[in-house]
Amino acid sequence: KYPLIVKLGTISAASAEVYSYAPDEDRRVEDPKLVDHLAHFGIDPTGMRKTEKTTSELEVDANAKFEWSAIAEAGERLVPVSAAGTIGLVNLGNSCYVNSVVQLLSSLPETRERYGAET
Repeated sequence: KYPLIVKLGTISAASAEVYSYAPDEDRRVEDPKLVDHLAHFGIDPTGMRKTEKTTSELEVDANAKFEWSAIAEAGERLVPVSAAGTIGLVNLGNSCYVNSVVQLLSSLPETRERYGAET
C-alpha cells in the first residue's frame, strides 16, 4: 500500500537509505529484500558504491555548520531595543512553528494575566 523510497545515491553493495511513508513508520527503515526490490527495477547493487550522503549525514553536516551564534548571546551583554524592524526571530526554517506556539500561549487567559495584556 505504501511504497518504500530508496535514495539512489546511497545504494552500495552493503546497503542503501530506504524510507517508508507508511503512517505507522514515516522514517528510515531496513528492507530485508532490498536486493530483490532493486532487481525488479533493473538495479544491481553489487557493483555500486555510495555517491551521496544519507539524510542523517546531511543533518549532522547542517548542525555542524550552523551559525549557532546567530541565535545565542555567546556571552555578550544584551542591549534592550524597541523599534520597527528590531524585534523578531531569526528564521531558522522552523520559526513558523515557534510563532504559532507563541500566538497560542498569548491567547490564553493565564498567560495574559501573568505577563500582562496590551490593549
